[in-house]
Amino acid sequence: MKERIAHLNSTVCYLKKNNKTLMIKFKKKWGQVYAPPGGKFESGETPIDCIIREFKEETGLTLINPKLQGISYWHDSTEGMIFVYTAEEYKGELTVTSSEGELKWIKIDDLLLIKQFEQNEKFTPYLFKEELFEGKFLLNDKCEVLEYEIRKM
Repeated sequence: MKERIAHLNSTVCYLKKNNKTLMIKFKKKWGQVYAPPGGKFESGETPIDCIIREFKEETGLTLINPKLQGISYWHDSTEGMIFVYTAEEYKGELTVTSSEGELKWIKIDDLLLIKQFEQNEKFTPYLFKEELFEGKFLLNDKCEVLEYEIRKM
């Protein structure tokens, strides 16, 4: 009988404005890669609660009607799921800098040209589509993708 595990769950959101998306270029951790704002769940949160809170904490912006775009399961020495959202509406003023790093608007067409987590890079073509995706990723301890599959749902 297989053992039950507790997943490490998190959220990210790609906010679209003028064919660009808001990304954080991390200062220290992760080797200065770009990633969308997001983070880990707090007790009692649903995925939508988590992304709205995390996005506001990291950018100063309040997301309006974020849409679930996909779920990305990953496995290294632990296991987790990332609930991937997209959004086009928000309110508030953008914070100049995030505690995590520098906030930058990146052209959506340039996303595959910047240094991202490999996992995010693999699901980038599935963003801002009408269909959901599900990704399954085997990673090493440096967050590099060893094996993966992505399917539309």
